Amino acid sequence: MSITLKNKDLALKIEKAGEKYKGSRFDWNGLIAGASFRGVSLLGQEKPLFQRNPAIYGRGLHNEFGIKKCIGYDDCAVGEWFPKIGTGWLQKDEKPYFFYTRYAMEPLKFECDVNGTNEAVFACESGERNGYAYRYTKKITLEDSSFRILYTLENCGDKSLESDEYAHNFLCIGNRRMDEGYSLAFPWVLDPSKFIETKNPDGNLLVEGDRIDVTGECENQFYFGGLSEGIEEKDGLAASWTLADSVKKIQISEKSSFIPSGVHVWGWKSVICPEVFFPFSIEKGNIVSWERAYSVSAF
Repeated sequence: MSITLKNKDLALKIEKAGEKYKGSRFDWNGLIAGASFRGVSLLGQEKPLFQRNPAIYGRGLHNEFGIKKCIGYDDCAVGEWFPKIGTGWLQKDEKPYFFYTRYAMEPLKFECDVNGTNEAVFACESGERNGYAYRYTKKITLEDSSFRILYTLENCGDKSLESDEYAHNFLCIGNRRMDEGYSLAFPWVLDPSKFIETKNPDGNLLVEGDRIDVTGECENQFYFGGLSEGIEEKDGLAASWTLADSVKKIQISEKSSFIPSGVHVWGWKSVICPEVFFPFSIEKGNIVSWERAYSVSAF
């Protein structure tokens, strides 16, 4: 049964491991599947209506470890098992790792501890295989019109853990599809000539200054890859963005604790997803923590 954290402004719906999502891609550990601000929903889903399957597709603030560089995949033989952090042990096939593949999986053992109406802590331990082992904790704390997610990853094995983590951030304010009035801003000037990939098939996304504006109804998937290419801290690079909807008069922001290794934007008919990547390399016995902080306001 899902957990609700709630105050006068915000409500978060958090699913326990395996409650709905059972796929081999995204994190099972404390999924924020829904959020609302003063009764207005803020989050959407990976797939459009009639294509949705909560058991295998992303929703809400679904995060993922190692979308391209999955730990241990190259260290094991076909048929052996490699760790997908927060998800389980996946069975290697004969092809290179691909995040959309539905791998055979052995889920982890998950724990959950709820502290009143403003905090919940989720944890899992992997056990050890092929020198890899970890303990992963996610603490979600609700504060007025904001909330924080604190991630802690401990390397309990002999081999180093080196990869990255990002939150997919499936955003949709008031169930309003991607159309004129949405604007996604970053703390640096965007340079489309430096993007590593641009897909804007409807032509309804305008990159100007520090913003991506939605100028019309989106029908097809869009993607801007590498918004941080060539950008440094002195240029404003930060793990931060703000999505504003001038129709619903609500904005949601992320301001997180690290300098990102990459920033991308994906979206479709009903969602827009800023993706901010946290890189890590953890040696045996060491622990790394990072935080994502979200705030919501009316304007």
